[in-house]
Amino acid sequence: MTNASEARTVDRSGPILLTGTDPLTGTDPQPRRRRPRLAVVSTYSPRRCGIATFSEDLRTALGEVAPDLAVSICAVDRDTLAHPDEVDTVIRTDSPDDYRIAARRMAALGVDAVLIQHEYGIFGGDDGAYVLILAGELSRLGVPYLVTLHTVLSHPSPGQAATLRALCEGAQTVTVFSPTAVRLLERNDLVPVDRIVVVPHGAPEILYAPPRSARSAALARVLAEARGRPLVSTFGLIGPGKGIETAIDALAAVARRHPDVLYVVAGATHPEQVRRHGERYRHSLQRRVAELGLAENVRFVDDFLSEADLAALLRRTAVYLTPYPNREQISSGTLTFAVAAGCAIVSTDYHYARDLVSAEMGAVVPVEDPHAIATALNRLFGDGTLLFRARAASGRLGERLSWPAVAGRMLSHVRALAPAGALAHR
Repeated sequence: MTNASEARTVDRSGPILLTGTDPLTGTDPQPRRRRPRLAVVSTYSPRRCGIATFSEDLRTALGEVAPDLAVSICAVDRDTLAHPDEVDTVIRTDSPDDYRIAARRMAALGVDAVLIQHEYGIFGGDDGAYVLILAGELSRLGVPYLVTLHTVLSHPSPGQAATLRALCEGAQTVTVFSPTAVRLLERNDLVPVDRIVVVPHGAPEILYAPPRSARSAALARVLAEARGRPLVSTFGLIGPGKGIETAIDALAAVARRHPDVLYVVAGATHPEQVRRHGERYRHSLQRRVAELGLAENVRFVDDFLSEADLAALLRRTAVYLTPYPNREQISSGTLTFAVAAGCAIVSTDYHYARDLVSAEMGAVVPVEDPHAIATALNRLFGDGTLLFRARAASGRLGERLSWPAVAGRMLSHVRALAPAGALAHR
């Protein structure tokens, strides 16, 4: 961490930097302005969570589509992690002073604009209210910011609504992942609708590449076992909010009609779940598999998978299943990845799935309804033509979700933020 003495007035007009000298005159024949700078505030690698992965992918993609833009990370961290070099500012989650100091440090480093990844649980204070300290200090210092909302609730509590309203009030632009998020924000009077833009969740380019082998030995073994079998998968950090017990109950009915079906549940247990309860949830799922006699039909891959591993898994997956019980979920990186990889989709009815998944791509079914999940899976596995068309429909939509394409859309909003054209395209 830095201290408050680092805060100082910063010339934000873009100082001229020497890029090389003429050997005869000793002068720079082509002086240029400094690289414009963007800072992303988020959880970050090596933390294992969806928003950390999102921010890492976004930073990489912005570097590809805008090599003139320097993108650094302000990491929100409660575990004193060893971050990679692109992290130049760290906020300790539960330290209010850190949020103010971080804003001052970003200003002192010459950051032209800040992109805040928002989800209530990653910031300290009641309803994540410490983020308002950061936002307020950025505004005081004249550093514009943009917010990406990873959670938009149908019925936020008074505290949640107050935090989000205050954060977005100072934002130049608010991006969301789906039209439903726009409607919820407007209905709850949280953000002026003319300040909201929809920028979809991105997917790694490796998902569009030809199939390759898994790097995870555990996943490689499961995929070898799956060869020639109809494969259903769910991946991501495991915890009680994922509804996997409902999916396992559904699979019992699917296995009766398609005894060779294999359901792969891939992912490590969420670190917060491990911290509080150990592997209790995973063990309960394993017991449920045994009770239902599904030992030959369900495999757990207890590993935090790389994007190469996910590409290998999804390329072999016929139907991707998201059995989430929470209708409020407004985004899902895992579902985005599966669509990008061209999987047929069976998903429970949460906001993001309803916006993303058409009937042509598979089915959206009621939450916590194993019979509905089983019916949808049996229908797809019972009709090869229907399954083929569903996968093709996903693939067509997925072509528009690559990270470079999404980063290009985000970039246009980022470049509009900075004063005096500091982020204007050069």
